[in-house]
Amino acid sequence: MTRLCSVFTVVCVLLGMSLAGAAVAEDVPLPQPAYAAAYAPESAFESCRAERAAEAVSCALAACVKSSGYPEDCYLLAACDGGGWAGVMGVLVTEIHFTTVTCGAPTREALLAELKARCAGYLPYMQECWVSELIPLNDAAAEAVEISWTSETVLAE
Repeated sequence: MTRLCSVFTVVCVLLGMSLAGAAVAEDVPLPQPAYAAAYAPESAFESCRAERAAEAVSCALAACVKSSGYPEDCYLLAACDGGGWAGVMGVLVTEIHFTTVTCGAPTREALLAELKARCAGYLPYMQECWVSELIPLNDAAAEAVEISWTSETVLAE
């Protein structure tokens, strides 16, 4: 009987340790997907996703340098960590065009509203804005889209 009690005690202790380990593992937040975009005017736009923002930034900058061939031309457009949504939008103003990125929106709808507001912010010089990519940062694939606004339509509901 003493031997049975000892075995039972060992099993209980081991079970308790594994349950405690599982509780600790659940309390540790998992890294959220991160996103970064780098841009070299007139030659490259590159983006990467990773577990942490620093990794995404390194990846995007390295890809930009490789694509453009000019490290001094590449700069970071955006870096975000912690989930939410990111979006990529091209903007054409009077004589130039550029790409802008935003991230951190809680929903797809909020992201589109933010991008439209940014587009309107370039008036009266803005001629057109076009959204090319919506990125849910919670492990889903990016969504290629073709949404655009002109100076006439951006302020319409």
